[in-house]
Amino acid sequence: MGAHVRSPKARYVPPPPEAKRTRGPATLIPQRERVAFLASLSRAFAHLEGIVTVFAEAEGYVVLNVIPLGVPGRAVTVGCHYCRDGAWWLYDIRTGEFIRPANDSRAAAHQIRTQMKEAVAA
Repeated sequence: MGAHVRSPKARYVPPPPEAKRTRGPATLIPQRERVAFLASLSRAFAHLEGIVTVFAEAEGYVVLNVIPLGVPGRAVTVGCHYCRDGAWWLYDIRTGEFIRPANDSRAAAHQIRTQMKEAVAA
């Protein structure tokens, strides 16, 4: 088997459960916002050399794969999650760690790129 073949048991951390209604009227969480924030993050990487982004689907959720060219095994798969505080957050779906608020895509792109560089240096 080639190095590109993945195990069917690849680790995936699902997004935390969506915010539940505690009082007042129910609020619909539009999924188009999730996609819009991930598209904004993809655009934040557009001017950076050596990084490509690819949209994918993981267990029914749209995610963004951030792939550094020429550095195998350092890709980051980013999901978007709606939190109880009423804000969307970007998170690493493999570790479950929150990255940045989703409306701060430039800072999130910088943070992801910095973590990739640190992982290569280590």
